[in-house]
Amino acid sequence: MVRTHQAAWLAALLAIGAALLLGSALFGGGAAGWAAAGAAGPAVRAAGEAARPLSGLTRHAGRTRALGEENAALRLRIASLEAENAALRERRQAEERAAELIAAAGPGVASRSLPASVLFRDPAPAREALTIDRGERHGVRAGQPVLGPGATLVGVIAEAGPSSARVRLLTDDGSAIAAVVQSSRTQAALAGSAGGLRLEFVPSGARVSIGDAVLSSALGGGLPGGLPVGRVSAHEADPRALFAAAAVEPFADYATLERVLVLTGEEPRAAERAPERTP
Repeated sequence: MVRTHQAAWLAALLAIGAALLLGSALFGGGAAGWAAAGAAGPAVRAAGEAARPLSGLTRHAGRTRALGEENAALRLRIASLEAENAALRERRQAEERAAELIAAAGPGVASRSLPASVLFRDPAPAREALTIDRGERHGVRAGQPVLGPGATLVGVIAEAGPSSARVRLLTDDGSAIAAVVQSSRTQAALAGSAGGLRLEFVPSGARVSIGDAVLSSALGGGLPGGLPVGRVSAHEADPRALFAAAAVEPFADYATLERVLVLTGEEPRAAERAPERTP
C-alpha cells in the first residue's frame, strides 16, 4: 500500500512538472503558446485531483499518529494513578493494622510500645525470624517482647541495629521462654520446634487440659508475665515420668505477620537477651 501511494505521488508530480515545463516552453510562442498552455490545464487539474486524496491520506496518517501518542501518554498516566492509589490503600491498611494492634494491647501497653513493619522473613528453613523496620534509634533493644494481633506474644528481639532489628519468633528452634498454664498456674518452658510450640518440663501430675490458655511467665525475669501465647492442643503424660509435654497452638498466625508491636517500655532484664535453648 505504501509503495502504491508513493508511485501515485510520483506520477502526479511528474505530470505537474511536465505541464509546467510545457507551458514554460510555449510561453514565448504567442497565441499558440497560450493555446498549448490552455490545453495542458486539464492535465494539471487532473494531476491535482489525483494528488488530493493522497494529501488527505497523509493528513489522516498524521492525526492517527498524534492520537496514538496521546493514547500512550494517557495510558501511562492511568498506570501512574493506579500505582499511587494502590500505595495509598496499602498505607491506609498498614495504619489500620497498627491501630488494631494498639487497641488490642490496651492503653497501658500502647503507651510503652512501638509499632513496626515486617521487612522480610528469614528464608532459612530451620529459622523462624523476622526483620522489622525499627531499631536502636527508635528505642528497640535485644530482649524486648514483640506482640502480634490480639496483643499476643509472638517473639523476642534477638538483636537490634541502628534502624532495624531481628525478631526471633517463638516457633524458632532456638526459642525458649518461661510460660504458665492459666487455669492451673502450672509453670513450664515453652519451646519452639519444627513441629510448632511445645510446653516442656510440665510436672506429670499437673492439671493440663486441651484448650487451656498458655501465657508468658515472669519467672526468671526474661519477659513480663501474662502475655497470651496460645492454647494447649495436645497433652502427653506418662505417669512413670517426672515431666510431661504438651503441644501449643499459637493464637496468632505467624505466617501472615506484617505489623507488630515492640514493648520498648519493658527494659530487658538479666542478660538482655531472649533465652536460648541449650543443645
